[in-house]
Amino acid sequence: MEYLGESKPVNQVKPLVSVCVPTFQHSAFISTCLDSLLMQVTDFPFEILIGEDDSTDGTREICLNYADRYPDKIRLFLRRDEDKIFLLGKKSGKLNHLGLYRSARGEFVCICDGDDLWLDPEKLQKQLKVMRDFPEASLCITNTKVEERGVEFPPGLPDKFQIFHPSDLKKVQYLGHISSWMMRNRMTELLNNPVVKLPVPLDMVIFAFYKLRGLTVYMPEVTTIYRKNPTGAFQSQSEKKNHKAQYRNNWYLYYYVHHDPIQFFRTMGYSLKRGFHIFFRPTKKRKNNS
Repeated sequence: MEYLGESKPVNQVKPLVSVCVPTFQHSAFISTCLDSLLMQVTDFPFEILIGEDDSTDGTREICLNYADRYPDKIRLFLRRDEDKIFLLGKKSGKLNHLGLYRSARGEFVCICDGDDLWLDPEKLQKQLKVMRDFPEASLCITNTKVEERGVEFPPGLPDKFQIFHPSDLKKVQYLGHISSWMMRNRMTELLNNPVVKLPVPLDMVIFAFYKLRGLTVYMPEVTTIYRKNPTGAFQSQSEKKNHKAQYRNNWYLYYYVHHDPIQFFRTMGYSLKRGFHIFFRPTKKRKNNS
């Protein structure tokens, strides 16, 4: 159910951009996140879709307050805990994410998790110009500030404006951060792929999907902040557990998305090499010191 129904002012206008905000247990972050989206200055209409995944920490009440105050911008979807999808024996937020993608009406789609935020009030305007200037582009990425000790920006980003063809990104599994992306709305095609219902991080799936469907344009401007949330699905798991998941992720992305055996074996080789450092080096070091 869409909170306040479908007759709100935001539903009476066809948006050019849909901004999807999945949120769960983000009471410490969600207000600044939504404020940063609402401050966007554009010459086109955009909608903010919030998926509140039945939080118990006050996040839902905050989202209700924003939806009441901004019926011309916000569409709020209130999820139920009993409807959550189980993945690997645990409840996940995947249904919430996929529901937002399915409800996005804009020609272009952006995603900002409820614990992240945007810095540049012209982020949407700048990225839309790029997508219009390059009609072959499927994805536009900007730089992101990372709130983590010892890390300032995501690795592997160029220091200047750059255009990537699909062949340029064969060895790249992820670029930038999802909070900085703008993509053409091909969500129906994405959602029809069985991989979205499997235990693979959706940001990895989205990048693998979109990098194959046109140009990827990179802008060096820092427009977003990625806040490391220790309660997040990735951050709350051990390094070893996250690494083991990479083998499964590599297989699913190969089988359902890119179908490139060379890329599959390359990424598996890298994962095996990294796994050696994670699983065996510390043990060997402890033996040497004993």
